[in-house]
Parts: sequence; structure tokens; C-alpha cells
Amino acid sequence: MAIPHDLLDRLRGDAVLRRLAVGADAAFALAVRGGDRVAVRISDDRVDSTDDPAFTVTLDAGDWEQLLHPDPAPRRQHLVAFLAPRGTGAVDGDHLAYAQHLHLLRRVVEVARERPAAPRDAAPPRPDLSGVRGRYLRVFVPAWGECDVYVESAGAGSPVLLLHTAGADGRQYHGLLSDPRLTERHELIAFDLPWHGRSNPASGARSYDYALTTASYTDCIAAVVEALRLERPPVIVGASMAGAAVLEMTALHPDLVGGAVSCQAGPRVGNRHTPWLRNPRVNQTLHVPEWTYGLMSPQSPEDERDRVWWGYSQGGWGTYERDIAYYSDCWDIDNVAHLFDERTPPVVLMNGHYDYSVPPEATQELLARVPRAVYRDMPDLGHFPHAENPRAFGTHLLAALDHIEAARAR
Repeated sequence: MAIPHDLLDRLRGDAVLRRLAVGADAAFALAVRGGDRVAVRISDDRVDSTDDPAFTVTLDAGDWEQLLHPDPAPRRQHLVAFLAPRGTGAVDGDHLAYAQHLHLLRRVVEVARERPAAPRDAAPPRPDLSGVRGRYLRVFVPAWGECDVYVESAGAGSPVLLLHTAGADGRQYHGLLSDPRLTERHELIAFDLPWHGRSNPASGARSYDYALTTASYTDCIAAVVEALRLERPPVIVGASMAGAAVLEMTALHPDLVGGAVSCQAGPRVGNRHTPWLRNPRVNQTLHVPEWTYGLMSPQSPEDERDRVWWGYSQGGWGTYERDIAYYSDCWDIDNVAHLFDERTPPVVLMNGHYDYSVPPEATQELLARVPRAVYRDMPDLGHFPHAENPRAFGTHLLAALDHIEAARAR
């Protein structure tokens, strides 16, 4: 499959591209290694051909065929998955311009497909948040000092503590907080880490003082659990960097954890750092959501994926980059594997297959390092299963919670 020869005409007729391109002036090319090449210039609402692209993205013909397939296979749905070091694709030319215009490049690839990977179906029902309770807790974290942490909760029953992903906040869990299948049996609790969402920086700290380590992360979670004064230790749920923190909490503070559901975690993680996450020449509110958007499944509802994108466009300056530094530099199962023993709370590991940063094989490798942990596949989901498709993830989470309840009863 070659790059469509009518691509320019398709782009000129695309309303989404016109909205994304407001204020932009970008010129780039898509190339088949040893074959066709299409170069475009996008300036506000104009799309033209150009002989002078700032950068060129080159993939093998077989990679283009996979990427442009109407229903791309898991981990083949986004251009970044094909670029080095994961694949053989390359960006030649101005890498700064590439980072600045990743949102336009993503949309051009979507338009180049014969049809959208996920046609816009009827939007899922908006979450009914009328039953969600919000408040602040004051906690003390040794590395940060006093922190006022924003907490949302819904439902009643055995407690479940929900941890948001890097650079995000507890709004990711609104779809679960409004799911009666869960709230009829469990009290769901989500909180924003300091420097995230509605939790301000720690008292006396500056906005640029934020850093996340294993100690500060687990100390903060432990302080929140203790401040909640729950009748029993909660099951702790998280994905991505929070999936790693779930396991560190289970190892370091087993008395505070009733069970763990860790999603999208491997024994360690690589390839999530990029030089653009904190570069002042790159618009963080565009680049960060684009850097994360492709990790989701194209089968997940478009409205939900767009909400994840929007959430990532609102993070504090440098917060996502500091979280990724924890995820990339601090998390390693080797640091805590020796702490797992017969007293370790029940652990369920889950993986969404469309996540090219943590493929199923990585989570299964982790499984071998956590005694008595069980594994659950989520073949139609990606890196943000709880947020990109809350209804589907809720089914998986209920099964995981049932397993943990049964294991605790034994």
C-alpha cells in the first residue's frame, strides 16, 4: 500500500484538520523508503503541496500498509509506534518542527487511511457525576511537606483507591465513579497528586519544585490512605506510572493495601522520555497529549479518547516530564521484588493490547516476578483503559475485584 495520491484533496476537505491547524504553518513529507513521497504545507486553513518540507517521516512500505490499514492491529495504530527505537521508521530534517506539529502529522495519517480507524458512533452517555463527593484532605509528605490533596469519591462498600496516570488527575476516573455496577458494591476514591489537577503545589513549594520518586509517591499514597480513615485497607488501582506505584505500595506498605490492580506495567519501562516534554520551544499543551494519544485503542470511543487528550492538554508546566522521570528512572521490579512474600496482598496484573509502550509480553514478564499474582487480558484496550473506555474497563475491574475479595476471604 502506498501513500494515497489524492491525499492533498482529502486533507483540504477535512474539517478536523482545519480546526487543528489554526495558527499553524508547517511543511512536512511522508515517504515510503525507496518509493513514493508526498509533501504538504499546512497554513491555517490552507493545504498545498510543497517542495521544501521542514522534515520527512519515512517508513518501509510494509509499515505504511499496517499504519494505514482501516482497522490497524494492536500497537500498529499510531505513527510513533513505527519510529526508532521501536521500529525502523525515521524522522529526517528539523526534529523541532516535528515535535511542534505532531498533532497535524497524526491527523494527516488518520485522513490517509481508507476510512477512520474508529468511525464516530453515537457518543457514550455523559457520566452522571451528581453522586460524586469532592473534598480536600491535608496530608504530610516528608519530601514535600504539607499538601492539600483533592479527593473525589462515590458509592459505598469495600474501598477502592484510584491513582491517575502521569501528568493527569482524578477526572480520568469519572466514567468509573458514575458506573453503578461498581458504586453499588464499592466506595471508589480518586485523588489528585500535589501539583496535579485540583491539588496545588505543596505548602511553601514553588510550581517548579516538583519531582517524583518512589519515596515521595508511595509516602503520598500512604498519607492519603491514613487520612481517609477507612474501615479496611483499600484495593489500589492504577495504570501506567500508577500501575508501577500500585506494586511499590504493595511491596513497601502491605499493611495499608487490601489488594492491587496494576495495569500497563512491565518490569521496567523505556522509550517514554523525549527531549521535547519540557522544551520551551514546544507547546506542552499540544505535544504532551499527542505523545500520549496514540497509546490508546482506536476501538475505544472517540469521545472518551478526546477527553483523555483534553486532560493531558491541561497539565502544569513540566509535571508530565517529572512523572515520566519517575516512571523511567525509578521504577524497576528488581528494587522491590524481594519484598513480596506470603503476606503480600492479592495482585491482579492487566494489559491492554494496543499499548505500544508496555506490550502484553512486558506485563507477563512482570507476572513472573510477583508471587501469586494473576493476569487478565484486555485485548480491545490501550494504555489508559480506565479513561479511554470506562465501560469496558469496568467489566475487567469488577472481575479483578471479585478475585481479590475471594483471595482475601481465603
